Amino acid sequence: MQLIDLYPQKSFFQPGEAVGFFVDLYAEKVNHGHLQIRITHLQEEVESLDIPVNLDEGFQQLLVNWREVNRAPTSFGVDVAFEDDNGRLFGSRSTAFDVLCSWLEYPRYGFVTDFTPGRRDIAETIDLLVRHHINSLQFYDWGYRHDSLLPTAQTYLDPLNRELSLSVVSEFINAAHERGLSVMPYLAVYASSLEFWRQHKDWGLFDKQKNPILFEDFLALMDPSLDTPWSNHLLKECDRLMEALPFDGFHVDQYGEPKIAFNERGESVDLPVAFRNFISNLKIRHPEMAVTFNAVGNWPIEQLAISAQDFNYIEVWPNSPEYWDLYHIVSQALLLSESKPVVIALYQPAENPANILMANAVIYASGGTRILLGEGERLLSDPYFPKHQALPPNLQCAIRRYNDFCVRFGEWLGPWNKSKPIEGIDLPPGIWSIYRETSGWLIINLINITGLVNLRWDQIHDPPEIIHDIQISIPFTGNIHGVWLASPDSENLSLSKVPWQIKNGMLKIEIDSLHYWSLLAINMNG
Repeated sequence: MQLIDLYPQKSFFQPGEAVGFFVDLYAEKVNHGHLQIRITHLQEEVESLDIPVNLDEGFQQLLVNWREVNRAPTSFGVDVAFEDDNGRLFGSRSTAFDVLCSWLEYPRYGFVTDFTPGRRDIAETIDLLVRHHINSLQFYDWGYRHDSLLPTAQTYLDPLNRELSLSVVSEFINAAHERGLSVMPYLAVYASSLEFWRQHKDWGLFDKQKNPILFEDFLALMDPSLDTPWSNHLLKECDRLMEALPFDGFHVDQYGEPKIAFNERGESVDLPVAFRNFISNLKIRHPEMAVTFNAVGNWPIEQLAISAQDFNYIEVWPNSPEYWDLYHIVSQALLLSESKPVVIALYQPAENPANILMANAVIYASGGTRILLGEGERLLSDPYFPKHQALPPNLQCAIRRYNDFCVRFGEWLGPWNKSKPIEGIDLPPGIWSIYRETSGWLIINLINITGLVNLRWDQIHDPPEIIHDIQISIPFTGNIHGVWLASPDSENLSLSKVPWQIKNGMLKIEIDSLHYWSLLAINMNG
């Protein structure tokens, strides 16, 4: 007998919705055993279940139904052990689930790029993404043309001559919705095919020399300013799209350049304001739809963060090459947008596992999430999404643990929590700390950079050196009712109590070890 996998039935659950999770089992012959299930809410066990299981020969999947949860946002952990009647262990697994009023409270973004006619693995693709708790998908380069989103036939060629199927797009949307995922179609705010541009050259953007601005030799850039012919045209394309397909919003892109441009009359175009106005018009025309707009290289975050978009989407480039830049980018966006969620796009190859995990640790500890995985659990490693990469098994498992961890402790890590700077904390050299405060808890995220000479996310480096017997001192007044520790670098994601004492106004904590990232939770609630 073997316990193969454990994961929630849906990407997240809504208040009042019954929670369920799948348990995948295998038996060489007819047999029976017991599932020992432990459900926790942060540090507290809320239920312990013993479920007898009768197994047929081969693989089988069980759906375990739990109760409704009415409070949101709420985070839970699930730990399952599979035993026979003599108590022999045949495997254990952990997962997590959360209860949200909307995916927009805590977006966990994935992507799909392959809409090939006749594709048959759509349900399986969505299932793999649900195992990572991905609750929303960017449909990248799904459309017919940048200026004409919907094709006129079921099968069509995209601008780069990939053969796509509108029926497959529709099947993917429906499959995503069945498992609780929302779907965002990609569009570019100012990109036009050269054919369309040749018919409307006066709609375009121009440089200082009055030359039209082209992109990658197959697109021209158009003027997206308020009430220009191009922006009105694209808004009507969005209207047509929503009438034709049950998408859940719009993922709007730009290319980061130009930052200075002119219209056909030679007048300067304020692109940041144009972007903000386009978002506003989308929300006015489609108030129930989600909107996000790509801040390429974190530009122009000052305008986008205060726009009507529902969450910040920031594509980070090597002009912000340090890991600590990721913290500042997430923190700034949360501050400017008054805690709207932040999704980071960061392109790192699968050959750099230490870089990927270090970036994950900093982004998640800072209150952001990351678009990282797409179809087939493949890695987003290039700005052209179809160039995704296969993940080595060890890295795939580590990424899943990190995703489980972020959901399990989402109440502490989510964007709604306040950053809490602490003066006078004493940490060993080689440890960064990121603080969050929420509902009577002080959360200290410990990021290990010990032994790392190169702190750039875009240059390959080794994992940090694991450090042991760590002493931490924090200036502290008030009551403490316990200190707990958990890490996504451990197979066991549960919180464990750690020793502590208060002496001479200092809270002293001891932890055994630190690899990439550990979370300290200090309970001031009682």
